[in-house]
Amino acid sequence: MFEMLEKGIGAGEQQGAEYTELRAEDIHTTMIGYSDGRVDNLNVKIRSGVACRVLYDGAWGFACGMTEDTESLVKKACSLARVASPHRKEKIELEEIKIHEDETRIQSRMPPGDVPFEEKISRLARLCILIQNYDKRVKAVSLKYTDSHGLKYLLTSEGTRITQEVGHVYNYCWVTGKENETLTAARDGVGSTEEGYEYFEIETEEKIAERIGRRVILQLGGKTPKKGSFPCILGPRVVGVLAHEALGHLAEADLTVNSSFNGKLGEKVASDTVTMVDAPIRGTFGASKYDDEGVLMQRVDIIKKGVFSGLLTNREYACMMGLPVCGSARAESFLYSPIIRMRNTFLEKGDHTDEELFEGIDFGYYCVDYRGGQAQLNSSFQIGVQEAFEIHNGEIQDPIKDLSISGVAVEALFLIEGVGK
Repeated sequence: MFEMLEKGIGAGEQQGAEYTELRAEDIHTTMIGYSDGRVDNLNVKIRSGVACRVLYDGAWGFACGMTEDTESLVKKACSLARVASPHRKEKIELEEIKIHEDETRIQSRMPPGDVPFEEKISRLARLCILIQNYDKRVKAVSLKYTDSHGLKYLLTSEGTRITQEVGHVYNYCWVTGKENETLTAARDGVGSTEEGYEYFEIETEEKIAERIGRRVILQLGGKTPKKGSFPCILGPRVVGVLAHEALGHLAEADLTVNSSFNGKLGEKVASDTVTMVDAPIRGTFGASKYDDEGVLMQRVDIIKKGVFSGLLTNREYACMMGLPVCGSARAESFLYSPIIRMRNTFLEKGDHTDEELFEGIDFGYYCVDYRGGQAQLNSSFQIGVQEAFEIHNGEIQDPIKDLSISGVAVEALFLIEGVGK
């Protein structure tokens, strides 16, 4: 593969590009859909191709296509950059980085590609039956299993030469329940990018069925929440979405410049108890050793003890804003140019016990798991909650249905009174 990519590097030099970057990938993906006792979708896809990005006269040019055609792709990217360059007010420059030559591998015990389709379908069938049998009020079960495996390559005119083995296993459930005229639904998604099919020896069908079944049935008997502002205890998964939506996106340097957090580095933006971090966590979907510019992924303290302390950058924005590179340049596939995006975003653990968090709440809500979330550049956010309970006098009480929480991050982050251990 590198031999073909080297031809593209040579073409970039001949065209006069300041910087040439070639990313190639060859990834096989399996997807099985299973609904109410039958397979309704079975796909195997091969995603293979190369992306070329060049910096020419201070402007980016990007083209993608087949791996055998790297030289013509580089010429096309240079042509696009030539057209764009005269229209740029400021020329793009890149922060200098340490050059890596490396190869990373996944050490899974049961590579998903070695597991027969029959076994994967049989596991989904067992899971479907377990969920259906959880309670007669469960009315519909829709499951999806995906896995992938392949290699990603990165070659640059600066000398970067990186091969990364990539892959994942993932299980998704969408389950609906009905009692009289009341309808509810819940979702569950779990997976790993480091373990193989052995992941489901721990995340068993029984465990998944219990979790999703309980979630659906609790909502059938759940109360309608009150409208207004109340104290909330957020479970870890809701905290993750809050971190992602309330500030995570706004700490991506390309979005920060147009957000309500622009110019606030070094300022107090949250209560002292809040340290919000973006970092790669092994085995998760946001993590790899290197980003798509060949930068080693590193921890960023976005908020440190209440102070806005760091932004997520790529090489371009690091140079532009005088900030360090952190490995946040990520591309969805070879069809796209890398952009600045989060890895794993979370609140650092605090010093409160669970009992201390609930203590003193006369009435409020305990939000255990999320359904979805969204945010705007003005820092307003909304999070749908699919598992929640009332809190009375510091104790968890009746389940709630159809709850959502919302706010404006520049205000809400100051309202955090404690973070659990």
